[in-house]
Amino acid sequence: MKVITSHMGNDFDSIASMVAASKLYPDAVLSLSGSTSRTVRDFLRKFPQRWPIVTPRKVRKDEVTQLIIVDTRSRSRIGPYVTLLGRKDVSVHVYDHHPPSFDDIDGELMVIDPVGATTTLLVEILLERQIPITPHEATLFAMGIYEDTGGLTFGGTTERDFHAISRLKELGADLTIIPSHIEMSFSAPERRILDLLIENAWVRYINGARVVLSYTSSPVYVDGLSLFVHRLRDYFAAEIAIAAVRMEKRTYVVARSHESILDVSKFLAHLGGGGHPQAASVTLHNVRPLSILESLEKKLEESIQPRIKVEDIMTSPVMAVEPDSSVNDAYRTMIRYGHSALPVVYGEKVKGIITRKDLDKAQLHGFGLALVREFMTEGVISVSKEASIAEAHRILVFHNIGRLPVLDGHVLVGIVTRTDLIRALYPESLPPEERKIAPEMPWTDNLEHLLKETLTPRQYEILIYLGKEAQSLGMKAYIVGGIVRDIMLGRESLDLDVVVEGNAVDFLKSINQEGCHISLHERYKTGSLIFSDGMKVDVATARREFYEYPLAQPRVSSDSLKHDLYRRDFTINAMAVSITPDSWGTLIDYFGGRRDLNKKTLKVLHNLSFVEDPTRVIRGIRLEQRLNFHLEDNTLRLLHSCLKGGLLARLSGYRLRSELELTMQEKAPFPALKRMAELGVWDILFPGLRIGKTAVRTIRRLSAFLARISRDFPDFRGYEWLAFLAALAIESHETVQFAILDRLSLAPRERDIMVQSLDGLRAAEQDLGGRTLVKNSEIYGYLREISPVTALFWSAATERWRVRRRILSYLTRLYRTKSHLTGRDLIEMGYRGGPQIGEILSQLRDRCLNEELTTLEEEVAWIKNNFPLELRQTKRH
Repeated sequence: MKVITSHMGNDFDSIASMVAASKLYPDAVLSLSGSTSRTVRDFLRKFPQRWPIVTPRKVRKDEVTQLIIVDTRSRSRIGPYVTLLGRKDVSVHVYDHHPPSFDDIDGELMVIDPVGATTTLLVEILLERQIPITPHEATLFAMGIYEDTGGLTFGGTTERDFHAISRLKELGADLTIIPSHIEMSFSAPERRILDLLIENAWVRYINGARVVLSYTSSPVYVDGLSLFVHRLRDYFAAEIAIAAVRMEKRTYVVARSHESILDVSKFLAHLGGGGHPQAASVTLHNVRPLSILESLEKKLEESIQPRIKVEDIMTSPVMAVEPDSSVNDAYRTMIRYGHSALPVVYGEKVKGIITRKDLDKAQLHGFGLALVREFMTEGVISVSKEASIAEAHRILVFHNIGRLPVLDGHVLVGIVTRTDLIRALYPESLPPEERKIAPEMPWTDNLEHLLKETLTPRQYEILIYLGKEAQSLGMKAYIVGGIVRDIMLGRESLDLDVVVEGNAVDFLKSINQEGCHISLHERYKTGSLIFSDGMKVDVATARREFYEYPLAQPRVSSDSLKHDLYRRDFTINAMAVSITPDSWGTLIDYFGGRRDLNKKTLKVLHNLSFVEDPTRVIRGIRLEQRLNFHLEDNTLRLLHSCLKGGLLARLSGYRLRSELELTMQEKAPFPALKRMAELGVWDILFPGLRIGKTAVRTIRRLSAFLARISRDFPDFRGYEWLAFLAALAIESHETVQFAILDRLSLAPRERDIMVQSLDGLRAAEQDLGGRTLVKNSEIYGYLREISPVTALFWSAATERWRVRRRILSYLTRLYRTKSHLTGRDLIEMGYRGGPQIGEILSQLRDRCLNEELTTLEEEVAWIKNNFPLELRQTKRH
């Protein structure tokens, strides 16, 4: 495997260089080495399919044979890929424009040139080799050069950069969109200094404090160095940041710190510096930046008061289990030693973690003999033994987890729990009296502006009303689930789901609006509101659910909002927004839903989620395809375990039918149906089902017809999903088709539609096909007694274009054709009511269908000529 990567904190030059390099190494995988800048992140989100870029976790390092590094040659800047350097079986190619650093990579191929951007180097190579560049690529390459040269204004910009931009413009680069993506808030010298500070920085723990140090130089004086150091500290999430920058003949040293860790004004006092406890600086003459920084680093070891470190409070040695241990064995170990969770270790490396809650549920559902690896959580978050307890506390709170494995390098050496931290942090929780503590909870945010922008005025008005009503009763009310997700994605949502911390029945009974219909389900403490304009709101009491066994209906009890959210299917659906006035618009996200939204990831809330409710398998696939997200690795593994365990096959026909109906009613159901095939869902649900090219074509045509011309179709009365089900089964044996009908417990009407659709296609092709002219009246007569859903299916399933055209003409036009004259008009003309009226109208409609009669006058004349009134009256006498 070949991998192309770049430095951490990708900018547009690095991303553009990676894409350019992929044209030189077309079989290579593009992979980030760490985080990206905000502007790059937003750009990649906007065009997610254009350039597939994976995270390091998606790359199997042991399969890499060649590493291509662009826009850096520093070992410290390529994140996890540094482990590949030095391996004899991995060749390294480097393309860069930066000056040498102290930890340069020694590659097999080194293409280094002092131009303004690495993208320039690679564009020159592509042009030289006459490798085609598309307009989209040209635009991205231009953005990379434009950003790294400050719009071709930086001092490092060369003639080659101008020439590259010129050639890219000729190749179709759209320069007009560049300013909307590139942040140009810094001047060229400022941007250069900030980039160099980040590139030259190194991070270490000193007496438990996270410290970042950096240095650089500039030929001219640049103001605002303190801002750069502040940015540097934020960039590396450090507690102390110190930078030394030489400008002209002076070296400026700037320090930033949390006051409780180090008083930087005192720290720099011996150099003649000053300032505040959290911000200080000093100006020195004829001093090398790196030299002064190294001396300050040594002084930090003496100046930073030793803090309690993780290794001081961790439990060690660690009780752990192996991945192939049984659930029963792990459970017995937890009970015996009183643990609530155990790391899962293979050799000395942590592979996952298994909690008491996971094991409880696994045993309850009869999986005691299953392996721990089936239910453990992978990708465990850990902490260094050298970190401060404040750092451990931050990690625990941010990720909302209960324990942290402690590592020395990659070796597990201990574990820290919330209880350990509470005890250790108690002394630090006693701040000076004058300090006001207002910690910002990472699981909250203010979405008031998004509510205003995304909700309709009527939805907004109703939520304000309900929030005020809840607060007047001493309750808290929240919108929850899909609507919160859609608000954060900027998508329209018609479903209003409200949860109250209190009794939803009492809340609903208090609603007093004219024309508002209230439905109550007192047993489940839920209900719904339907306002006079048809707006519906579902209201529920915050509750906890517990499944006694797989597929069981949950037992429900009132509980807190947190437990109510925990019972939901995926993290992105487990968020709430307060609608009570005193906290209006406050997002509640206990389980990382925001993070998963940003990552476009679907993740279950616990490892028994699919066991408790296997319909979440279908729901997850549907949501994944609708939102263009991806199932998180651990969630995908758990989904496969659910399928292998046969739980999905044990669903009742009613529940399975409901989920499939919702899936086939999606605006674009094909991706979900295809994904279900890829994951083996159809093989489990309907053994013997064959989905070949005919089925795929039919499903695609159905989607296209419903998307493009559905406004002209008749009312399918919600049965159109059956057309997709018929398409799914079209190539399967008759016994499989009937097995599907039986499995889904279809109603008699639904079953008739399916049988008619599958059995009648060939006859319809025979009767409606052929090159001879088929009159509209004949088409109408053939299809009028057929379900419109069946006709829709036939139009998509047939490969005979004349048949398709004739059926679609019926579905879009002929079915609603009527004559101008009605039965009442004929009676007023003197005709006697009875069967003759129907006979006349039937023949009249046929002439209208065949366009023989188009006006009222023509219809009247035709009736008088073909059904003379005098003759009719004579016959009666």
